[in-house]
Amino acid sequence: MDDLQADLISSQLNRLKDSIESRFQRIETNLNHHATLEGEKLNQVKSDITSLRTCSNDHEQRIRTIDDSVISNKTSTTLIQAGQAALTLIAASIAAWLGRK
Repeated sequence: MDDLQADLISSQLNRLKDSIESRFQRIETNLNHHATLEGEKLNQVKSDITSLRTCSNDHEQRIRTIDDSVISNKTSTTLIQAGQAALTLIAASIAAWLGRK
């Protein structure tokens, strides 16, 4: 093998080495870019989950408040009706007592 062939093989190996290094750099750049995008997606999903939990808790609290109001209203209505019935009975008793005399 003479010097010319050795130089030719050496330059071909150097070109191959440069080509392999550039491919590795592109792959590494794409991998870093992909990792960055996946990190942003993960952060967005976490943010959405937190937002949904907050919204769900808010709705649950509103439903509980409305439920408490309905129960309170039903209780008040029942007490008022019982009071009216008691007053009716008292008025009827008084009318019956006055009617005897």
